[in-house]
Amino acid sequence: MASVGIIGAGIAGLTAAYELHRRGLEVTVFEATDRIGGFIQSERIDGFLVELGPQTLQRTSGDFEELLRQVDLEDACIPARPVAANRFIVRGGQPIPLPRSPRELLRTPLLSPRARLRLLAEPFIHRAHRSTEESVAKFTRRRLGPEVLDYLVEPFVAGIFAGDPEQLSVRYAFPKLFELEQQYGSLFWGLIRDRMKQRYHPAPRRSMFSFVEGLHMLPRALAERLPAHAIVRNAEVLAIRWDEKNPWTLTFRQHGRASTRFFDIIVCAVPLHRLAQLRIHPPVDRRPLSTVEHPPIALVALGFRREQVAHPLDGFGMLVPAVERDFQILGTLFSSSLFPDRAPEGHVLLTTFVGGMRHPELALLPEDRLEALVLQDLRRLLGISGAPVFRHVWRWERSIPQYRLGYDAVLACVHDVEMSRSGLFLAGNYMEGISVIDALHTGLKAARAIIQHLREEAAGGLAKLVLGD
Repeated sequence: MASVGIIGAGIAGLTAAYELHRRGLEVTVFEATDRIGGFIQSERIDGFLVELGPQTLQRTSGDFEELLRQVDLEDACIPARPVAANRFIVRGGQPIPLPRSPRELLRTPLLSPRARLRLLAEPFIHRAHRSTEESVAKFTRRRLGPEVLDYLVEPFVAGIFAGDPEQLSVRYAFPKLFELEQQYGSLFWGLIRDRMKQRYHPAPRRSMFSFVEGLHMLPRALAERLPAHAIVRNAEVLAIRWDEKNPWTLTFRQHGRASTRFFDIIVCAVPLHRLAQLRIHPPVDRRPLSTVEHPPIALVALGFRREQVAHPLDGFGMLVPAVERDFQILGTLFSSSLFPDRAPEGHVLLTTFVGGMRHPELALLPEDRLEALVLQDLRRLLGISGAPVFRHVWRWERSIPQYRLGYDAVLACVHDVEMSRSGLFLAGNYMEGISVIDALHTGLKAARAIIQHLREEAAGGLAKLVLGD
């Protein structure tokens, strides 16, 4: 039986471990902390259920749905309430509903009459050459105008990537938009064509959901289906070394003591900044990986009695554009409006994000100053009175990898690392997208590539046995 050492117990690593164990391989997962799940962490505190990382998942078809069935989580899924379809963006110090249709977009007070007229010119803008590298900001200004960038695109970039649209590559950060322009010459016509295709070849409907006790139920379910002691916690992997005798030697430190284990195959499922620092022998050039930024983000969860909040909280949440300079937060999720049992009866839970590429220094403030900053903005935006009855602050000093201009060099480097030695496989949110589902799929792909690799090795060994050297 082949042995596989997996570095990192985030969603990519745990998915790879689960799939490989299911296929009959011996797996050992090394996790540097005492927590599994990576960025997926949920805590119930004083009756409030707080998500410390990703807040929701999207139902999709295929592999993910099958995985939910395999780990018995189908009955634990809860759909988002219908009100979650409503979103707000701040303009002029007020949360304004985000338009949900082309007709609403041409009437929304989020955009000036001039900006709405500019949208009508989008179908007549020439497409860029496929080889042209554009930032999200440049792409948006060219196709939709500067005001759409300021009040629609920039706040979503801050909310999704904690990023800066002037720096992110549209090709890698938002590949769907890039391909719409390349295929149809227009976002407008591309969206219409996609809708027409859906009419004749409907795809499964994507819908937002969570689990009854938070998203952490997913990594926990995967871990529970591994053999006892398969996950080694508080084990920092120091180095991996390849040679022909013992294909992979893995050195790790646990409780101050260094130990060594031997494996046939290694899966490295750590964040990109850790992959850049990991000692790999023989060495392989990883300098491009060190250029990728992971901005800090602080999450401030505050609970209030319902009567303390004047806003109806009838939506997913609100985003604050950078041009609204009177405010310092990136945005706030109306957590208790999204799913049931997120707050005690008669209370609400608000989850606010601070920092990112816009204000990285704010994410590192002391907790009392972070709470004061958030409260100041929320009082003005949502009409909050009095002090919160619940508070919890969480900080990610290195969060989402930024798919900046030139990210093709990073992906080429990732490919070179994976190809540098037989039996080394990579997985993580720096490869195909930053969502939980994207990272999960890289873990599944790594596991399937390992199975194929072992079959090819077995076939090669049989051929040598039959034909000789």
